[in-house]
Amino acid sequence: MKLESWHSTEDKRRWKIVRTDNYTDVPGEIITADEATGECCMRLSGESKTLSFGPYGIRIVGARR
Repeated sequence: MKLESWHSTEDKRRWKIVRTDNYTDVPGEIITADEATGECCMRLSGESKTLSFGPYGIRIVGARR
């Protein structure tokens, strides 16, 4: 699965990113994410950060409400 910057904010809020190495959530608001590359760009505390966990290093899963 892949989330791009052009996806709506509300659509992205339906998802969260989980690391596959230790199954912890990646904190922040999703800007972009790609499971195949393991890269994501997150907004946290007003700053955007690009993170890379390696190929298939993340999973995009439904966020609980």
